[in-house]
Amino acid sequence: MKRLIWILLLFSAVFNTANAQEIKATVQVIAPSLQLTNKQLLLTLQNAIQQFINTRKWTDDAFDAREKIEMSLFFEVKKISSSSEFVATLQVQSTRPVYGSGYKTTVFSFNDEDVAFAYREFEPLDFQENQNVNDLTSLVAFYINLALGYDYDSFGELGGSTYFQKAQNIASLMQGKPGWNQGDGKGQRNRFNLAEGSNNVRFLAVRKLTYNYHRKGLDLMSENPDNARAAVTSALIGLEELNSISPNNLLTRVFFSTKWSELIEIYKAATVPEKNNILELLRKLDSQNSNRYEKIKS
Repeated sequence: MKRLIWILLLFSAVFNTANAQEIKATVQVIAPSLQLTNKQLLLTLQNAIQQFINTRKWTDDAFDAREKIEMSLFFEVKKISSSSEFVATLQVQSTRPVYGSGYKTTVFSFNDEDVAFAYREFEPLDFQENQNVNDLTSLVAFYINLALGYDYDSFGELGGSTYFQKAQNIASLMQGKPGWNQGDGKGQRNRFNLAEGSNNVRFLAVRKLTYNYHRKGLDLMSENPDNARAAVTSALIGLEELNSISPNNLLTRVFFSTKWSELIEIYKAATVPEKNNILELLRKLDSQNSNRYEKIKS
């Protein structure tokens, strides 16, 4: 009897642990331009980052296997110094399922070209919220919290505020380090502006767009495509005022760089007048992809 109880308790612990984590991350670390004497180093780093993400509890909420946020982190290492300092780029992407379909939509995607951290093979990866104990884990935790913020925003209006604030706290702790400052990166494309913008009331229109686009648009597409598409259009119209004040701000750019191809597919089924109206709006809001949107006409 005691053995049966022990087995049941063990099974319960394993089950709870397996379902406790919110993130299902796939990590890849490559260095195609480098000649490495220790080729195992990148694989060790890759596995360490993936284990760090997938075995850690990032929220106080319970997630079942179907609710886990799928993420990919793609590191391309450009340089490794003799003191184990890495210089790299990082492509981060997170997805969530769309209700009533087998489709998964990308909610957040960002290419960080200014990544630097130190790593020695087999060193443990530790993270604490209120201090920087490791540049690499602070970087990863920053993007985990951003992804959580975007995901929660997509299910409830402004639902991701807690995680955007955590991302900003990390960015504040990292000030002065490469890649964490307002002038780093290309133009506005840096961690400082991602964190600041996500917490700035000036850009609430973009965060509300995340909710309206996903919850009132995509999630209802299988039930009533015309009404869902109209909800997406209404959500995009909500960006016009911000666009007139702050055209090409980083959060808007992140949204459209993530969603332009999906928008094309959404509006291919629209009526001709609807296509003409949305093309005019998209050219205004996202001029960088205006040529791509011509595919909506096909």
